[in-house]
Amino acid sequence: MTREATMFTVSELYDYASRVRRKFADRLAELSWEALERNREASFYSLKNILLQIVDNEDWIVNWVIPGRGDEYVRRKSAEYTSMKMVLERLQAVEGRTKAWLTDMDEEALKRRVKFTPSSGAEFSLSVEECLLQSFTEQLYHIGELIALMWQENVEPPRMQWFWNNPRTK
Repeated sequence: MTREATMFTVSELYDYASRVRRKFADRLAELSWEALERNREASFYSLKNILLQIVDNEDWIVNWVIPGRGDEYVRRKSAEYTSMKMVLERLQAVEGRTKAWLTDMDEEALKRRVKFTPSSGAEFSLSVEECLLQSFTEQLYHIGELIALMWQENVEPPRMQWFWNNPRTK
């Protein structure tokens, strides 16, 4: 099978997601802290909190749920972040752990079943691959939300499409 005919790898999707997330974080860093923290009555209220939700979701799934410790995860309160520098440091730390974890990922590991319990308390038996898809799609949903909120600020969102961020060509 040629490279063009293969499906996306989990690592490629995460590389793409990381590129997009980083571009959005960098664009948000150009705004004032007041604009980042303003309550916009969105899913997690502010631009800062929505970005942190994306980052925390990846951390929770990759570093806690998949290793079987999801119920031990304690999310840091968003009010503890007092600068965009702190948010970017958190993003960098989570991305580093995810990239390190992905280097050891293989097909067998992706098939392993784990207990996935979201905040609703419902329990699901998901494969590691399904957990990663959940994390990936969570980011996509919130990126769309950030785009709409950035437009309200008259801020042009960064390019997020695959063709601009394709890890196979860069």
